Amino acid sequence: MPTSPYVSRINQIDAVQLDEEIYKVLRNQAREIGKYQQIEKIDRWQPEIDALLKFFIWNFSLRHGKSTFGQQLLNLHYENITSAKSILYMLSTIGPAYVRDKLVDSGANRRFTILLDRVANVLKLFEFINLLIFMHRGTQPRIVEYILGIASSSTTVHKPRNIGYSYMTRELLWHGLMELFTTSLPMVNFHYLKHTMKKLFTRSKAVHLQGILPTMNLSTKCAYCTDTPILPVHAGCQHIFCYYCLNAHFTVMVEFQCPECSTRLYATSMKTYEASSPTSSKREMSSTAF
Repeated sequence: MPTSPYVSRINQIDAVQLDEEIYKVLRNQAREIGKYQQIEKIDRWQPEIDALLKFFIWNFSLRHGKSTFGQQLLNLHYENITSAKSILYMLSTIGPAYVRDKLVDSGANRRFTILLDRVANVLKLFEFINLLIFMHRGTQPRIVEYILGIASSSTTVHKPRNIGYSYMTRELLWHGLMELFTTSLPMVNFHYLKHTMKKLFTRSKAVHLQGILPTMNLSTKCAYCTDTPILPVHAGCQHIFCYYCLNAHFTVMVEFQCPECSTRLYATSMKTYEASSPTSSKREMSSTAF
């Protein structure tokens, strides 16, 4: 079956990404093997381990064939690659990274390390420029392919790429539900629902104590959340609430029924609790009685 000269850009980029992901998976598995060993010993031999993993990947892909593992998954290969180019490909992908990591771990001369960093930055710049050129010409997404003069070609007759949308559909559905919940849940008045359910299943006598002022001591609890009141407030009965507990109700509705004495409280009556002296409290209560 004749090969197709055209290879889509997305297939070539995906092949590069798949090669990197395969290497990362093997590297993580190698680190799992030695996770119970001392970290210093593993880090000391990490450059050699990385170089050995890259060599194994090259040995079982390009050395005995014309394609990397990522290319094999996408039915691609290097049509014009030779044994010499394959060895140069291996040295260019393993050598610089190994030398850089080894010199850093060994504490080499600072000036030499800075020089290597500058060389690495220049290479990254060339990689970026080559990527821009690749977007225009559609071949050789990596600079090592451009230097060796190799390019990806398809092993099958050109046909539209098959894309499975099941995973994408699940992701879109999940994100849609998350956006729905994050938008709708804050709009639900759970305080009101909780109070309504409590009224349905419990019976309490309505005790109206409008004339008695609220008092607060060390044992006082919020009438709604039953915790120590934070920024204590009241709104017309003898019970004290947290500011956020009471204001949360009044934000949605102007009227709220006290859970303890069933007194109807209104947003206009909400006041900050202020401790008063015993004498003033007695005077206020006596004036209220008259």
